[in-house]
Amino acid sequence: MQSEQPFIVAVVDDDAGFREAIGWLLKANGYMVRSYGDAPSFLDGHDPTAIGCVLLDLRLDDACGIDTFMEARQRGLDAPVLMISGHGDIPTAVKAVKLGAAGFIEKPVDNDKLIATVATACATHQQQCRQHGRAINALRGHGQLTNRERQVFWAMIDGLTNKEIASTLDISIRTAETHRARVFEKMAAGSVGELHKAAHFLPRPPLVNP
Repeated sequence: MQSEQPFIVAVVDDDAGFREAIGWLLKANGYMVRSYGDAPSFLDGHDPTAIGCVLLDLRLDDACGIDTFMEARQRGLDAPVLMISGHGDIPTAVKAVKLGAAGFIEKPVDNDKLIATVATACATHQQQCRQHGRAINALRGHGQLTNRERQVFWAMIDGLTNKEIASTLDISIRTAETHRARVFEKMAAGSVGELHKAAHFLPRPPLVNP
């Protein structure tokens, strides 16, 4: 399937029989599988740096699949998430896709379609990681920035020079240079290009007065 380590697929579903059947199918096709019966065990137990994808049931016992998906994203999960839905859940699954899910798979599952969809999702994630780095690193670095440094970060993303940043934020050029240096340090970036990679995972704040 691939020359590197096997892709890891997380299966999040409160139906133990479904998890077992899907897990067997995925393992038979060369994937490593991590199974979770509820949202908390997935959110707390799954490695967000794993390369692969997630199969997430829209209807978990005590949690909404969409809420679980959004929480996982906030925690730094950047793997594609495929929502598992019953026929009556398709409108909700479509909503999840609009919010960023990679797609949805309807129950009862078509095994061939599932394997093909998982293969595409995993390959996409691998390419994304090579191109943009990892979300958890971007979120961690961005979380260390002060409000002013975040303004400078997005100004750098927009291609503004130190002089333009100083003028836009009504600060001195020296102060702009200092903030710029701290942005590079806290984001562990050596170039503006690396900052652009991190920005791929970060929600852009609305325009506000400095």
